[in-house]
Amino acid sequence: MLSLSASKNVRLSTASRGVTMQNQQPVSSALNRLIIGADRAFDLHGSLQSTSRTLSNLDFEHQHEVQRVERGRTDPALKRQIIDNLKRRHRERRQPYVALVAELQSHLSLTVSDELQAIG
Repeated sequence: MLSLSASKNVRLSTASRGVTMQNQQPVSSALNRLIIGADRAFDLHGSLQSTSRTLSNLDFEHQHEVQRVERGRTDPALKRQIIDNLKRRHRERRQPYVALVAELQSHLSLTVSDELQAIG
């Protein structure tokens, strides 16, 4: 029987992807520091869950802001412009987290694949 517990805590390196988080650090650079520079094993599952939660929070916040504008008494043309700006800002805020989720999932699948090969 395969145990995936080892895949939860691993040390890996990442390739540079040039994506930037809100604090303006490239995703892979920040991820490298977390994975390689950690004193203990890096928790891929925990990071993936945390990043997914952040995405959910961003989506919820965005939806709330859009609904608030839609319910307001603002001129319809101005409403459309405000909503378009909210959507643009939402995409910009969300994109680095989506990239990080993809990178974490990639590392996770590599880890599971390595474990499967080791088991044999």
